[in-house]
Amino acid sequence: MSNTDSFAIVHFPQNPKITAEDMVDIQFNTTTTNIKTADLTYEGHATKSSDLCGILGFVDDQGHIHLSSNFHLYTMRPKLTDFNIKLDDQNINNEDNKLNRTDLDEKFGTEKKRRSVHSKKRNTIEVNVLETAVSAAREQVRHTNNEQLNETIINNNISSFNDDEQMAIPKPNYDAQKPEDVFVLDDILNENDLLLLNDKCSQIVDASKEDIQRWSKEGTYTAFVCDQMKKLPTDHTERVKCASKILYLHYLIAFFKRSMFKRLSGKPFPDDAPRALQDKALRTYAIANINERTRKQDNTVPPRLRLKLTAHICILALYICRFTVDIDNLRLSLGSSIALSKLQDIFTELGCKIIKVANTSVATLETPINKPKLKDALSLKSNRKRKRTT
Repeated sequence: MSNTDSFAIVHFPQNPKITAEDMVDIQFNTTTTNIKTADLTYEGHATKSSDLCGILGFVDDQGHIHLSSNFHLYTMRPKLTDFNIKLDDQNINNEDNKLNRTDLDEKFGTEKKRRSVHSKKRNTIEVNVLETAVSAAREQVRHTNNEQLNETIINNNISSFNDDEQMAIPKPNYDAQKPEDVFVLDDILNENDLLLLNDKCSQIVDASKEDIQRWSKEGTYTAFVCDQMKKLPTDHTERVKCASKILYLHYLIAFFKRSMFKRLSGKPFPDDAPRALQDKALRTYAIANINERTRKQDNTVPPRLRLKLTAHICILALYICRFTVDIDNLRLSLGSSIALSKLQDIFTELGCKIIKVANTSVATLETPINKPKLKDALSLKSNRKRKRTT
């Protein structure tokens, strides 16, 4: 196995049948490449391997393996100068004819046509004005950092929870120097719990891509859980530990879905969940009551404990996802019983920043954490509907 210096890969998306024999002349440089064939000249701009995040490998005739992380990809496209531009001249003549007709309509047309011409002129942007606006926007983007360009930070300085609800949500450590120290994960999942899950998660540890796709399609695991299975670390010890957390997250999501109407419906956990973890979750997130009609014990989940359960799901998801969580994906896995805005408020209360990336809400936990402020009384009153006075 050897490392080569550099390579260049050319790709012809419009004409993939081009071979090396069809290339008459090749001109390479660091930014662009020109390749001439018998019919056309193709031009392509370089894309560095660092942008592609890949490694090129091939086997030569002697069976030696060559690897290179230094290569450029050129996407070749036909140069416009090789095409007949008579059509453009024809289009220009058509534009001139349209202008002449517009002038005639403005001077000698009916009242309706003159109004139409004036309306078109008011709504027309001149070319030079448009070019100036585009140039200004390009300069603004050039001097804008990536975070401001790709992510829109949502205002998360105001808490939307009252005092009782805030008591149910774990308080972050505002003095933490790194995200791992913001919460005590042992309060949700300790070492003894992980040992109980190690034997149960072997199926996830050894799962192939086909297995994960089948589980997602059949609904065995939610889409969010399946996405985390695809990102398990390669180290076996870390892989087992991460798989155990993912499995417990799966149990909590199943418990959440079955607590929609305060009273737990059916079995609160999947059949493979360890009994000790089931009892722990029932003690933490449910209250045992005696049903007056059946005289049997029922487990109910009041709103305060359901909020605590949701917060623990969010915290566990943060640690599994390395403190960057796709809120939209998590909300879809939790079901329609919780709104996206509610989930965003919980992540905000946990000290996360909520940002928009490609129309997707993402929660990131970074240190230091800014403590959210409580809404004042006026802002709370303004959100309520005014009662009609008589």
